[in-house]
Amino acid sequence: MDHKVTVAQRTRWHYDEPAPGAERFIDETFDGYRQQARLLLPDIQRAPATFVVGGARSDFTRLNPLLYRLQQQGIGSLTGNLSGHSLASEPGAVAPSLATNLHEALRFHRHIAASCQALIGHSLGAAIALKMAAQLPAVRKLVLVCPAVYPDAAHQAPFGPAFTAAIRKPYAFLECDSYAFLRQFQGKVLLVIGEYDGLNSQVFGQGPGTSAGVRTLAGVQRYSPIPEEVTHTLLRSVPAPDVQCLLLTDCDHGIAAHLRDAPQVADQVADVVAAFILD
Repeated sequence: MDHKVTVAQRTRWHYDEPAPGAERFIDETFDGYRQQARLLLPDIQRAPATFVVGGARSDFTRLNPLLYRLQQQGIGSLTGNLSGHSLASEPGAVAPSLATNLHEALRFHRHIAASCQALIGHSLGAAIALKMAAQLPAVRKLVLVCPAVYPDAAHQAPFGPAFTAAIRKPYAFLECDSYAFLRQFQGKVLLVIGEYDGLNSQVFGQGPGTSAGVRTLAGVQRYSPIPEEVTHTLLRSVPAPDVQCLLLTDCDHGIAAHLRDAPQVADQVADVVAAFILD
């Protein structure tokens, strides 16, 4: 289970920075390629390790500002590098897709499956985490950070033009069984969202059921790739007593960068996420 990490591998990470506690590395062999995951271990464990699914263009260091703080609060995490998203995951699968990533994530999850009760999904990773949770009845807590949801048909499309075409169709994101899953989910959901993500597309001259994209508001460029209707549909799909929403002011879709740039905000977000997982 425990593998060494070479200097060459570390140079391919987004951020090579020391963890506040112990870390272990897990290598998994797939069909013709290998991927690696990182397990962060707290000094004193207060909850079973959480499984984390990163977003597009992420490796397992992207959410360090959150995961390191959770580690310090007694909550470990396992995050895998998934094909098609980072230098650290190359060469990876040929023509990777969301379905490929789901397969990889489930393989990594097996290492902590006996005790894991919580999933964290970031952006694209939230779409994968929702699909995972539907297959993992032990999961009772879902943390969805600036969550994306994609049409079921897009999960088989290779990343690139085919995937982009599949997700750009207006309202296509409603053609996904994850909403039905949430309606019968027996656990609790925490949404962490930037105030400038999920902007109303029509206010900015775009068609309904699409994203607002990149917009300049009060002289500041904001990135809002998530359609407003995705956030609303997620909130409506979870019974009110079982859903919490943490809205980050002065933040768009780039929550990972925001947490890195604003340590006090990262402290607050980690406190909320830790309390949610420990509850």
